[in-house]
Amino acid sequence: MNEQFPLSAPFATTADPIDGLLQTGDLTRDVPVEVMIWEGARPGYRVQLRLDGDLIDTPVVVGDQKPGDIMQLQLSHSLLCRSGSYSLSYQVTNNINGVTRESPVAALKIDRTKPGATLLAPLIFPTATLGDQLIGLLPSYAGMAPGDVIQTLLNGVAGPSHKVEADELTLRPVEIAFSREHLQAHAAETVSVEYFVTDRAGNVSITSLPTLVSIKL
Repeated sequence: MNEQFPLSAPFATTADPIDGLLQTGDLTRDVPVEVMIWEGARPGYRVQLRLDGDLIDTPVVVGDQKPGDIMQLQLSHSLLCRSGSYSLSYQVTNNINGVTRESPVAALKIDRTKPGATLLAPLIFPTATLGDQLIGLLPSYAGMAPGDVIQTLLNGVAGPSHKVEADELTLRPVEIAFSREHLQAHAAETVSVEYFVTDRAGNVSITSLPTLVSIKL
């Protein structure tokens, strides 16, 4: 097998292209993996995935594909039970002489932990005066990370949402603005404001403790 022809890393199609994060909703079924056919590939060569260095699943045999074509493989979801980082690669075997080559590694990441753990504190409203808008400050919570989406609930109905930015972890608090229209639309003297968090992996938190906001029309 000629080693002058480079192999490309495998590509898990449902993983984030930046850090390899997989959605928890995608982990109930096998993960599609694409391998690009390389220069020098021959019919009969075998391609087998490796996860953290271990050969897994059944080898797939190269047929009449041409360089640049995509070979489809499947990574068993049963091998991705734990949260953490994984390395995915593949081994190519020459079916005639048994010589093998290893591909570059692609990183995968699994996160099954719900943000906020068992408690989300209520939103804090520094001022009770309702002008054109009311600003709610969000206390930090366990596992808070950039890309988390905070969805507010006003008397159980979806209100404003907010995506957490990196500088909100250290430099400034998360602020969520509620317009007068948002609050008065509920036609109630008191509005219960709650929120829940969905992280980048799709894990959904419990609902926060409520804050009762008195609305004076």
